[in-house]
Formats: sequence, C-alpha cells, structure tokens
Amino acid sequence: MCVLCYALIGDEHWTDAPIGDEPAASLKARRRQILARVLDAAGLDYSDDPTGLTSLVSNRKGSVAVARSLGEVWAAAEQVGGHRLDPLDPSLLDRLGAVG
Repeated sequence: MCVLCYALIGDEHWTDAPIGDEPAASLKARRRQILARVLDAAGLDYSDDPTGLTSLVSNRKGSVAVARSLGEVWAAAEQVGGHRLDPLDPSLLDRLGAVG
C-alpha cells in the first residue's frame, strides 16, 4: 500500500484533541518536537507529513517504518531499532536530560 492510501485510513489520536484555547496545530508541533527528541536520544529519526497523518521512523542505516497514528510510533521505533524501547530507561532519560 502506498503512503498516501495508508494515510487516508488513519484515525485521529486522542492526543489531537484541543487543550483549552491552544490551537491543534500548536499541539501537533509540540508533539512532533517531543517525539523527535525522544527518538533522537534512542538513535532514531522521526518525521511526519505536513498534515501529521503519517509518520516515518528510521534508524539512520536505511530502515524505515511508517506509522499512521501516534499510537503506532513507539511500535515502529522498536521495529526499526531492533529492540524494545523503555521510556523510563535511565540511560535514555540521561540522554534526554543532556539534550535540553
């Protein structure tokens, strides 16, 4: 299935719901920054299309996985990374603390 068709079947994730007066675009931009930072600390790259419907996770060695929702990003990261990722791993948290 091509990426365009894959994007068309996606559902909106619960985190896309507005919070107070903050516009949805602002929330998605913040979520994109956080995902990029966390996955970078795990040695992976994150990007998405301008609409945010489809995300790409890559391992900087040529392997890429497509995620059609936020809920699929972590599984895609584990698939591309070749191992289970623990968001509370002390070394990951240290790398995140060193970045920002």
